[in-house]
Amino acid sequence: AVTDFGDARLWSETTRIDLRVAEVPNPRPGDRIEIDGDAFLVQGEPVRDRERLVWTVDLRPA
Repeated sequence: AVTDFGDARLWSETTRIDLRVAEVPNPRPGDRIEIDGDAFLVQGEPVRDRERLVWTVDLRPA
């Protein structure tokens, strides 16, 4: 993702996804997740939605 920050443009290799709590009850930073054969690591603290049904996590390639 490319993000503008003041006069700079930052590039980061992260992906933000939502995970259902029923399928991933307690994701933690550093956990490995595979999606369609590609491996990712959870980066930072996952955040739960207001209804506590979905985690939003930032991933980076493993």
